[in-house]
Amino acid sequence: MIKKLLSIGLFVAGVNAVNAQSFSLYYPFSAVQGTAALITVDPTTPPTATGITSGSFTAVGTGTGSTTNGVFSFVGWGSGASNANNTTFTGALDLNRYYQITLTPQSNYVITLNSMSFGSTRSGTGVRNWAVRTNKDGYAANAAASYTPQSVAATNSPIPISIQGGNTFFWNDDAVSGAAGFATYNMCGVTFPANCANQFTPFNIRMYAWNAEAGTGTFRIDTLTINGVATMSLGVGLPTISHDLNAKIKLYPNPSTDGVVIIEPATTDYSKIEVVNILGAVVASQNNATTEEKVKLDLTTLPVGTYFVKITSGNKVYTEKLIIAK
Repeated sequence: MIKKLLSIGLFVAGVNAVNAQSFSLYYPFSAVQGTAALITVDPTTPPTATGITSGSFTAVGTGTGSTTNGVFSFVGWGSGASNANNTTFTGALDLNRYYQITLTPQSNYVITLNSMSFGSTRSGTGVRNWAVRTNKDGYAANAAASYTPQSVAATNSPIPISIQGGNTFFWNDDAVSGAAGFATYNMCGVTFPANCANQFTPFNIRMYAWNAEAGTGTFRIDTLTINGVATMSLGVGLPTISHDLNAKIKLYPNPSTDGVVIIEPATTDYSKIEVVNILGAVVASQNNATTEEKVKLDLTTLPVGTYFVKITSGNKVYTEKLIIAK
């Protein structure tokens, strides 16, 4: 059943940021070709998302090629551990050896990074410590860390990884090997600090590793995901409109050449629909009295331009961009 969007009006209303909706940038490292290809940049096509441009992972100050196909695994980390010793370590984080990814906010967007997760492991002479930092504080502090063992890693004694000081990953036992040591069984997590919120400038995320037993020891990462929020902004100090990267709103035709658009909401259990222009003004709105699978937006009185359709459902707000091009 289709109904018209009725209460069209031109009145100014500030647009507050809506509830954060998580997005995911997934890095599988599937195109990495091991030492046969002496490259330090992951050749896998970077993930895409509205509002942000994703770069490829790069190894800096380490070896010249991944040791294994399909993962990011390099040698050349700082030493400081010895064989079969789980208590004495002499190495320290080296700011010149790291993996790095650059994420760049697109024009008119601000980005908030919330968290990152990745599988991790080492070779028999590999690193015993690693941590994550960003350029937002000049790489001065480790981000908060967490660890979730999967499958046989959860039953290994001790579990392969623990967290030191709330922000540093530590490989507990040099003797851990076999299935318990698989990267996909050792899921590491990072929570980004407050200085990674509402940023207009690029993020550099670096992963440092140290305390290897030998220069040939590896630090391996796999199945990495970065989560965050993109917010459309008219500029610093001006109104912002949160744009959910997983909004799941069907809006067609878009662009609209006559101002009439059909919308299929992510849910029929919504309380209201609003159309907002780029100045932060609500130019059309309607409360929902019944559950409708489709709604007809009759916006023929609106001028050509860019708008945002906002659908409120409980404590969530779904947002999608609409272009009117008569």
